[in-house]
Amino acid sequence: RGRLMKRLVYTLVGAGGGAAVCYPEQAREGGEMVYQEGRKNVMVAYNFIAGVEAGPTPTMPSLADISTMATNMDMSLVAATMRRVLYTVASKLRDVYQLGQQQVAVLMDQTNNKDDNVADDVVADDAVAAPKIAVATTNLEVQGDKLV
Repeated sequence: RGRLMKRLVYTLVGAGGGAAVCYPEQAREGGEMVYQEGRKNVMVAYNFIAGVEAGPTPTMPSLADISTMATNMDMSLVAATMRRVLYTVASKLRDVYQLGQQQVAVLMDQTNNKDDNVADDVVADDAVAAPKIAVATTNLEVQGDKLV
């Protein structure tokens, strides 16, 4: 019981807390607006229940108000956040690339060791040694002259 209410409250608190950490000025302005609008709505509800003639009725914010809120946003915050995110993603990609290089080096060493054993047998039979050619394939096996 009350599961939906708990989920709603916890989600709102978590999202509000995250927004407040990332954008403290905008969160403060948003908190003030929510407080004022909530206070007005509580007073209207109280006056309705008490039967008292209500004062001004609450109104929805206009499109102009919403657009001015969006244009008042400090773009340096957005740029700084994007820079931090891109830097983190780039560092993780660099780590993944280095791990991939290490794995390829290990695989190449393993295949070269197998090829060296075969090449030593061939060189012992023939007097002329052929140059070693490394071929990287993706999960393909060679049987005779065909790839399987």
